[in-house]
Amino acid sequence: MQAVLPIAGKSSRMAKKYQGPKQLLPVLGKPLVEHMLESLPDAIDDLVLVVGGPYENDIRAYFGSEHNGRKVSYARQEAPLGLGHAIQQAKDLVKGRFIITAPDDIYNKADLEKMIAEPDMAALTMKRDDWQNFGVFVLDEQGYIIRMVEKPKEFVSPYVSAGACYMLDQEFFDVTVAPSARGEIELPDIVNALINERGRKCKAITTSFWVAINDPDQLDVANDIMKARIANQTTN
Repeated sequence: MQAVLPIAGKSSRMAKKYQGPKQLLPVLGKPLVEHMLESLPDAIDDLVLVVGGPYENDIRAYFGSEHNGRKVSYARQEAPLGLGHAIQQAKDLVKGRFIITAPDDIYNKADLEKMIAEPDMAALTMKRDDWQNFGVFVLDEQGYIIRMVEKPKEFVSPYVSAGACYMLDQEFFDVTVAPSARGEIELPDIVNALINERGRKCKAITTSFWVAINDPDQLDVANDIMKARIANQTTN
């Protein structure tokens, strides 16, 4: 099975303290992206990296054509036109079912295993009190996503999208959506179209662990969280 990793961009929020791809910043002594890669299911044997931006050569040099036993290939996003657009650039490289995940988030491997075990589409979610700061999933009684709402001002659901972690298939590339107000092709808009226009099922899988890293402060927090997690695993 393949994993598509959107790893293009400028790392703008990290740029105040660091010049380079944030995915290669150290967390507990190894690059952040390695923590994410360790959380991928064993069934993932092929990585498709969507690259672009000023650090493309750094990413290509780090991963090469094979990384820790997994094949690596590259798609290119010529301009930063949104996460949905980035994933679409992998169309010619992806075959069958695949997962996407943010390369700068850390997950629990067991949760990703549950996600790929679903017979249809799936996405990771986490129940949070600060739902207004995230894209949220409105779920039916069986835990399937009815729709996705970006940073709602009024309460619609406590189940937030845990980064950009989905299991999708080839139909994803058949969907066309209009650019959002900020001029980007948004991933939630494509998934919403699959659910509401094409009748697809997308199961929300509640994750037990998710660390998102977008700025220097969150990087410091991630180090502390991972230290505590390792200490807890050692004592239990």
